[in-house]
Amino acid sequence: MSAPMKSRLFFAALLFASITNFAAGAERAPIDERREAFTSGGRRIAVKTFAPRGTDRFPAVLVLHSAAGTLLGNAPLERFARTLAQRGTTVLMVRYFDRTGTIFAGEDEIHRRWPVWNETVRDAVDFAVEHPRVQPDHIGLFGYSLGAYLAVSEATQDNRIDAVVEIAGGLFRGYENRTQRVPPLLILHGRADQRVRVENAFELARVARARGRVPALKIYEGEGHVLSRAAMEDASARALRFFDTHLQVSAAKTKRDDGAGNR
Repeated sequence: MSAPMKSRLFFAALLFASITNFAAGAERAPIDERREAFTSGGRRIAVKTFAPRGTDRFPAVLVLHSAAGTLLGNAPLERFARTLAQRGTTVLMVRYFDRTGTIFAGEDEIHRRWPVWNETVRDAVDFAVEHPRVQPDHIGLFGYSLGAYLAVSEATQDNRIDAVVEIAGGLFRGYENRTQRVPPLLILHGRADQRVRVENAFELARVARARGRVPALKIYEGEGHVLSRAAMEDASARALRFFDTHLQVSAAKTKRDDGAGNR
Protein backbone atom coordinates (compact mmCIF):
# COMPACT_ATOMS: atom_id res chain seq x y z
CA MET A 1 0.00 0.00 0.00
CA SER A 2 1.38 3.41 -0.98
CA ALA A 3 2.25 6.03 1.64
CA PRO A 4 -0.42 8.48 0.36
CA MET A 5 -3.09 5.78 0.56
CA LYS A 6 -2.03 4.83 4.09
CA SER A 7 -2.27 8.49 5.07
CA ARG A 8 -5.76 8.75 3.55
CA LEU A 9 -6.94 5.60 5.31
CA PHE A 10 -5.55 6.87 8.61
CA PHE A 11 -7.39 10.18 8.17
CA ALA A 12 -10.57 8.32 7.21
CA ALA A 13 -10.34 6.19 10.36
CA LEU A 14 -9.91 9.28 12.52
CA LEU A 15 -12.82 11.00 10.83
CA PHE A 16 -14.97 7.91 11.31
CA ALA A 17 -14.17 7.95 15.04
CA SER A 18 -14.96 11.66 15.20
CA ILE A 19 -18.36 11.27 13.57
CA THR A 20 -19.02 8.35 15.90
CA ASN A 21 -18.47 10.74 18.80
CA PHE A 22 -20.75 13.24 17.09
CA ALA A 23 -23.55 10.67 17.07
CA ALA A 24 -22.94 9.39 20.57
CA GLY A 25 -25.97 9.37 22.82
CA ALA A 26 -28.54 8.98 20.07
CA GLU A 27 -31.57 7.04 21.24
CA ARG A 28 -33.77 4.68 19.30
CA ALA A 29 -37.16 6.16 18.49
CA PRO A 30 -40.23 5.15 16.48
CA ILE A 31 -39.09 6.46 13.12
CA ASP A 32 -39.45 5.27 9.54
CA GLU A 33 -36.30 4.36 7.60
CA ARG A 34 -36.28 3.85 3.85
CA ARG A 35 -33.75 3.33 1.08
CA GLU A 36 -34.57 5.56 -1.86
CA ALA A 37 -32.85 7.04 -4.88
CA PHE A 38 -32.96 9.79 -7.46
CA THR A 39 -31.14 10.36 -10.74
CA SER A 40 -28.37 12.89 -11.30
CA GLY A 41 -26.39 13.10 -14.51
CA GLY A 42 -27.86 9.79 -15.59
CA ARG A 43 -26.57 8.03 -12.46
CA ARG A 44 -28.56 6.51 -9.62
CA ILE A 45 -27.88 8.36 -6.35
CA ALA A 46 -28.70 6.39 -3.20
CA VAL A 47 -30.53 8.13 -0.36
CA LYS A 48 -31.34 6.77 3.06
CA THR A 49 -34.31 8.55 4.59
CA PHE A 50 -35.20 8.84 8.27
CA ALA A 51 -38.51 10.40 9.28
CA PRO A 52 -40.82 10.52 12.30
CA ARG A 53 -43.25 7.63 12.02
CA GLY A 54 -46.46 8.42 10.16
CA THR A 55 -47.36 10.24 6.99
CA ASP A 56 -46.94 13.91 7.95
CA ARG A 57 -44.47 16.27 6.34
CA PHE A 58 -41.61 17.70 8.41
CA PRO A 59 -38.70 20.11 7.98
CA ALA A 60 -35.82 18.33 6.28
CA VAL A 61 -32.06 18.16 6.64
CA LEU A 62 -29.84 16.75 3.91
CA VAL A 63 -26.71 15.12 5.38
CA LEU A 64 -23.56 15.21 3.23
CA HIS A 65 -20.70 12.86 4.05
CA SER A 66 -17.00 13.71 4.10
CA ALA A 67 -14.24 12.79 1.65
CA ALA A 68 -14.11 9.40 3.40
CA GLY A 69 -17.35 8.64 1.56
CA THR A 70 -18.53 5.10 2.14
CA LEU A 71 -15.06 3.71 2.80
CA LEU A 72 -15.83 3.00 6.47
CA GLY A 73 -19.60 2.80 6.24
CA ASN A 74 -22.28 5.26 7.32
CA ALA A 75 -23.39 3.86 10.69
CA PRO A 76 -22.23 6.93 12.71
CA LEU A 77 -24.00 9.37 10.38
CA GLU A 78 -27.08 7.17 10.52
CA ARG A 79 -27.15 7.45 14.29
CA PHE A 80 -26.98 11.23 13.98
CA ALA A 81 -29.77 11.12 11.39
CA ARG A 82 -31.93 9.14 13.80
CA THR A 83 -31.34 11.78 16.47
CA LEU A 84 -32.59 14.48 14.10
CA ALA A 85 -35.59 12.37 13.09
CA GLN A 86 -36.44 11.79 16.72
CA ARG A 87 -36.65 15.57 17.12
CA GLY A 88 -39.19 15.94 14.31
CA THR A 89 -37.03 16.22 11.19
CA THR A 90 -36.98 14.23 7.98
CA VAL A 91 -33.35 13.42 7.21
CA LEU A 92 -31.98 12.46 3.82
CA MET A 93 -28.48 10.98 3.77
CA VAL A 94 -27.23 11.56 0.23
CA ARG A 95 -24.48 9.40 -1.29
CA TYR A 96 -23.36 12.04 -3.75
CA PHE A 97 -20.22 10.00 -4.56
CA ASP A 98 -22.52 7.65 -6.52
CA ARG A 99 -22.48 10.26 -9.29
CA THR A 100 -18.79 9.53 -9.97
CA GLY A 101 -18.41 6.01 -8.60
CA THR A 102 -16.11 7.37 -5.90
CA ILE A 103 -15.38 5.58 -2.62
CA PHE A 104 -12.79 7.92 -1.10
CA ALA A 105 -11.72 11.29 -2.53
CA GLY A 106 -8.19 12.69 -2.35
CA GLU A 107 -7.26 16.30 -3.02
CA ASP A 108 -6.84 15.84 -6.79
CA GLU A 109 -10.23 14.19 -7.20
CA ILE A 110 -11.92 16.83 -5.05
CA HIS A 111 -10.40 19.59 -7.20
CA ARG A 112 -11.64 17.92 -10.41
CA ARG A 113 -15.03 16.70 -9.34
CA TRP A 114 -16.55 19.05 -6.79
CA PRO A 115 -18.65 20.89 -9.43
CA VAL A 116 -20.22 17.56 -10.42
CA TRP A 117 -20.93 16.69 -6.78
CA ASN A 118 -22.33 20.19 -6.29
CA GLU A 119 -24.73 19.55 -9.16
CA THR A 120 -25.70 16.27 -7.52
CA VAL A 121 -26.46 18.06 -4.24
CA ARG A 122 -28.70 20.46 -6.18
CA ASP A 123 -30.55 17.47 -7.62
CA ALA A 124 -30.83 16.09 -4.08
CA VAL A 125 -32.57 19.30 -3.00
CA ASP A 126 -34.96 18.89 -5.93
CA PHE A 127 -35.65 15.36 -4.69
CA ALA A 128 -36.26 16.62 -1.15
CA VAL A 129 -38.65 19.34 -2.28
CA GLU A 130 -40.86 16.73 -3.94
CA HIS A 131 -40.56 14.18 -1.16
CA PRO A 132 -43.90 13.24 0.51
CA ARG A 133 -42.38 13.46 4.02
CA VAL A 134 -40.78 16.90 3.58
CA GLN A 135 -42.08 20.41 4.11
CA PRO A 136 -40.50 21.93 0.97
CA ASP A 137 -40.16 25.42 2.41
CA HIS A 138 -38.08 24.29 5.42
CA ILE A 139 -34.88 22.61 4.24
CA GLY A 140 -31.44 22.57 5.86
CA LEU A 141 -28.03 21.17 4.98
CA PHE A 142 -25.47 19.51 7.25
CA GLY A 143 -21.96 18.71 6.05
CA TYR A 144 -18.62 17.64 7.46
CA SER A 145 -15.31 18.48 5.72
CA LEU A 146 -15.92 18.00 1.96
CA GLY A 147 -19.64 17.68 2.71
CA ALA A 148 -19.44 21.03 4.50
CA TYR A 149 -17.91 22.70 1.44
CA LEU A 150 -20.68 21.27 -0.74
CA ALA A 151 -23.38 22.33 1.74
CA VAL A 152 -22.08 25.90 1.79
CA SER A 153 -21.68 26.17 -1.97
CA GLU A 154 -25.22 24.89 -2.57
CA ALA A 155 -26.75 27.12 0.09
CA THR A 156 -25.14 30.24 -1.36
CA GLN A 157 -26.81 29.55 -4.73
CA ASP A 158 -30.16 28.04 -3.75
CA ASN A 159 -32.81 30.12 -1.97
CA ARG A 160 -34.66 26.94 -0.98
CA ILE A 161 -32.05 26.32 1.72
CA ASP A 162 -33.07 27.81 5.06
CA ALA A 163 -30.20 26.76 7.35
CA VAL A 164 -26.71 25.28 7.12
CA VAL A 165 -24.48 23.62 9.70
CA GLU A 166 -20.94 23.06 8.50
CA ILE A 167 -18.05 21.47 10.36
CA ALA A 168 -14.42 21.80 9.23
CA GLY A 169 -15.33 23.26 5.87
CA GLY A 170 -15.33 26.57 4.02
CA LEU A 171 -15.73 27.97 0.52
CA PHE A 172 -14.22 26.30 -2.53
CA ARG A 173 -11.32 28.27 -3.98
CA GLY A 174 -12.50 31.11 -6.19
CA TYR A 175 -16.10 30.76 -4.99
CA GLU A 176 -16.19 33.93 -2.89
CA ASN A 177 -17.43 36.14 -5.73
CA ARG A 178 -20.05 33.60 -6.79
CA THR A 179 -21.82 33.73 -3.44
CA GLN A 180 -25.31 35.10 -4.07
CA ARG A 181 -26.89 34.74 -0.63
CA VAL A 182 -26.19 33.20 2.77
CA PRO A 183 -28.93 31.56 4.86
CA PRO A 184 -28.65 31.16 8.65
CA LEU A 185 -25.25 29.54 9.06
CA LEU A 186 -23.46 27.73 11.88
CA ILE A 187 -19.68 27.42 11.45
CA LEU A 188 -17.82 24.90 13.64
CA HIS A 189 -14.06 24.53 13.31
CA GLY A 190 -10.96 23.41 15.20
CA ARG A 191 -8.35 26.13 15.78
CA ALA A 192 -5.51 23.65 15.13
CA ASP A 193 -7.04 22.07 12.00
CA GLN A 194 -4.14 21.34 9.63
CA ARG A 195 -6.24 19.83 6.82
CA VAL A 196 -8.75 22.67 6.46
CA ARG A 197 -7.12 25.57 8.27
CA VAL A 198 -9.18 27.75 10.57
CA GLU A 199 -8.65 30.70 8.23
CA ASN A 200 -11.23 29.05 5.97
CA ALA A 201 -13.83 29.40 8.73
CA PHE A 202 -12.98 33.07 9.21
CA GLU A 203 -13.12 33.72 5.46
CA LEU A 204 -16.53 32.05 5.24
CA ALA A 205 -17.74 34.20 8.14
CA ARG A 206 -16.41 37.32 6.41
CA VAL A 207 -18.20 36.48 3.15
CA ALA A 208 -21.42 35.76 5.06
CA ARG A 209 -21.28 39.15 6.80
CA ALA A 210 -20.59 40.85 3.46
CA ARG A 211 -23.85 39.30 2.21
CA GLY A 212 -25.73 40.64 5.23
CA ARG A 213 -25.69 37.46 7.32
CA VAL A 214 -24.00 37.29 10.71
CA PRO A 215 -23.14 33.61 11.16
CA ALA A 216 -23.00 31.67 14.39
CA LEU A 217 -19.34 30.76 14.84
CA LYS A 218 -17.62 28.41 17.27
CA ILE A 219 -13.86 27.83 17.13
CA TYR A 220 -12.62 24.94 19.27
CA GLU A 221 -9.27 25.82 20.81
CA GLY A 222 -6.61 23.14 20.47
CA GLU A 223 -8.80 20.98 18.21
CA GLY A 224 -7.80 19.67 14.80
CA HIS A 225 -9.75 18.50 11.77
CA VAL A 226 -11.02 15.55 13.77
CA LEU A 227 -12.62 16.92 16.90
CA SER A 228 -12.29 15.25 20.28
CA ARG A 229 -15.26 13.57 21.91
CA ALA A 230 -15.98 16.57 24.14
CA ALA A 231 -15.78 19.03 21.25
CA MET A 232 -17.96 16.81 19.08
CA GLU A 233 -20.59 16.49 21.78
CA ASP A 234 -20.69 20.28 22.00
CA ALA A 235 -20.85 20.58 18.19
CA SER A 236 -23.70 18.07 18.11
CA ALA A 237 -25.70 20.01 20.67
CA ARG A 238 -25.14 23.27 18.81
CA ALA A 239 -26.16 21.73 15.49
CA LEU A 240 -29.37 20.30 16.91
CA ARG A 241 -30.32 23.59 18.57
CA PHE A 242 -29.54 25.48 15.38
CA PHE A 243 -31.80 23.30 13.25
CA ASP A 244 -34.50 23.45 15.94
CA THR A 245 -34.39 27.24 15.78
CA HIS A 246 -34.15 27.78 12.05
CA LEU A 247 -36.22 24.87 10.76
CA GLN A 248 -38.54 23.61 13.49
CA VAL A 249 -39.47 26.97 15.00
CA SER A 250 -39.96 28.61 11.60
CA ALA A 251 -42.04 25.64 10.45
CA ALA A 252 -44.24 25.91 13.53
CA LYS A 253 -44.69 29.63 12.92
CA THR A 254 -45.65 29.02 9.31
CA LYS A 255 -48.21 26.46 10.42
CA ARG A 256 -49.69 28.90 12.95
CA ASP A 257 -49.81 31.69 10.37
CA ASP A 258 -51.47 29.43 7.82
CA GLY A 259 -54.03 28.38 10.40
CA ALA A 260 -54.78 31.97 11.31
CA GLY A 261 -55.24 32.84 7.67
CA ASN A 262 -57.77 30.06 7.18
CA ARG A 263 -60.02 31.13 10.03
